[in-house]
Parts: sequence; structure tokens; C-alpha cells
Amino acid sequence: MNVIKCIYPFAKLLSLGSILTTAVMAGEQDKQVGSFSIAAVADIQYADTNPRGAREPREGIARIKNAISHWNQRELDWGVVLGDIIDWDDIDYGKFPKETIEKEPKRWKHTRDILAAWDTLNVPNYEVLGNHDYYVPYKDADGLSKPASVYRAFGFKDKAYYEFAHKGYRFIVLDGDVSHLNHDIETEEYKLAKAHYDALKGPARGIWSAGISEKQMMWLKDVLTDALNKKEPTVIMCHYPMHKPYGGHTLFNAAEMTTLLDKFPNVVMWLNGHDHRGAYQKIGNRHHLNLKGMQNEGNNWYQIDFSPESITVYQAEDVKTPKYELRLSWQPQKSSRK
Repeated sequence: MNVIKCIYPFAKLLSLGSILTTAVMAGEQDKQVGSFSIAAVADIQYADTNPRGAREPREGIARIKNAISHWNQRELDWGVVLGDIIDWDDIDYGKFPKETIEKEPKRWKHTRDILAAWDTLNVPNYEVLGNHDYYVPYKDADGLSKPASVYRAFGFKDKAYYEFAHKGYRFIVLDGDVSHLNHDIETEEYKLAKAHYDALKGPARGIWSAGISEKQMMWLKDVLTDALNKKEPTVIMCHYPMHKPYGGHTLFNAAEMTTLLDKFPNVVMWLNGHDHRGAYQKIGNRHHLNLKGMQNEGNNWYQIDFSPESITVYQAEDVKTPKYELRLSWQPQKSSRK
């Protein structure tokens, strides 16, 4: 099980990241950046339960199956769901987060059913965990506590952040691992995360949001350095937005994350969900795209085309009229190591 050894301070991490490592492996060669397309969706939030307000959790399976029926007819390389795959599982959601009252038995039925639907995509698929994916009992049936029980349920080993390369791009998946709602209430990790949340000030303090731990930030810095050395345009996929204006949906340590990412010109996009309304902002030469949530509208599913020069985003069945045409200012042939 992966645990948070230190929730804060983040300033210490950033001082360590002020100088980029420039060592390049002997014999390393630049990779050709290719063109490809992916499927992307955020905030399915499935649960077999009645609507609450304007939300229709039970529609999640039908909506994602409809999207997949179209995606499977296209030439896509892979797909990603940007968190909040479930709405909740095996708890009384009406009492959450003040109380986590379990429903018996612990079956992970919502999780298993939506993942089975997601797995009908006929290309490889990736998952980003969101806050709702942790809205489950403190312990699984065999006593395994969350977050480890959540990692296991979604197919991860001991953590939910990872990275991979594809056709010259680097993709990095982050997990909002600083949230007391991610942890068993009896653990030290819960107490540390709750103290961190209670100490937060300002607008970026939504109880449904999270931060990135120091351990994960240090890992991120190492991956970004490696990607820059290899001249790979890099996309970060996280459930939480980090652009301004800050609000209740914002990543807790968005300012620290911005300081870190500004040191890496190869980071061309931050791709997220969480705020179902969607948004776009550009920070320097970095594109920040918040996809609209499928929970709010069945047509909120996307195709994203990557090339060496641009990222183009299409919504639902319309693959002729882009929602976004994002030019890349940083390209491998123009990069220089610092």
C-alpha cells in the first residue's frame, strides 16, 4: 500500500525542483512525434440509484455505451476516463461525507458494472481516479482499507498515478491523493489529510476536491525532467483543474503545481474533469482543458486528435467541427535543454 509520508509543506518540494536535471542517457535518440486520436470522457458518475436534483446517476451506463458505440467505429489509439467513474458504491450517499454508513454486502456493484461497460471500448483504456471514486466504505469485505481497496477495485496495484509514452508524446496521470475522504478514518493518513484540509484558506477549499502529495509531486518532477530530456510534448491528465480563477473545484495546491509546470515548456496540456460545466484557459503556452461532465449531459464525450503541431478536440458525433483547435508553441525540434 502506498501511503503519504508528508502532506506538506509543498514549498520544500518546489525548492528542490528549481534546477532541472539535464543528464541524458548515453545513446538516447529523439523520438519522432506522430499523429493519433483518443477517446476521452469525464465524470460518468454511475450509480444504480434514482435522480437527485438534475443528476441522473443511473443513466451512466447507457450514456457511456452510446459513446463507445461511436468510438468503436473510429480509428482511435486508446481512451481515457478522467475520474468520477462512479457516483458512490456500498455506502449511504445521503449521509456522506458527514458519515460513511455502509450498505451490506460490500459488492462494488456500481464499480464493476461501469468498468464492464467501459471495457467494451475496443482499444486500450486508461483510468484517472476522481473524488467520487473514493466514496466507498472505509474497509473492504476482507478488511483492506481505502485507498488501497479503491486501487484494487479499479485495477491499480499500490497507487493510482502513472505515466506512459505514445507516438512521441508523454502522458502523465495524477491522482488527487491529499484528501481525508480518500482514507480510512482510523488511519494516520486520514488525520494528516483532515488537518491539511482544515488549515486551507481561500476559495480553493471544496470538500469534494483534493491535492497532490509531496511524494507524488517529486515523482512528477522526475518524470517531467525525463520527458524534457527526451524532447517529448507532455500531457498531464488529472481529475482536478488548476487554472484560475480558483474555486471549490480547484486542485488544493494549484499555485505550487503552476510554479512547477512553468519550469517545463514541454508540458503542452493539462486535461481534466471535475467541474461539470467545462472550461478552457491558456497559461503561458500551456493549454488547460476541463471537459464537460457526462453526468450533466449524455453528449459530453470527446475525440482528441494529437499531432506534432496541434491538439484538436471534437465533441460527440460531430467530427467535422472542432470544439477546440489548440496550436502547440513548443515542439521537439525547437526545444533546448536548460
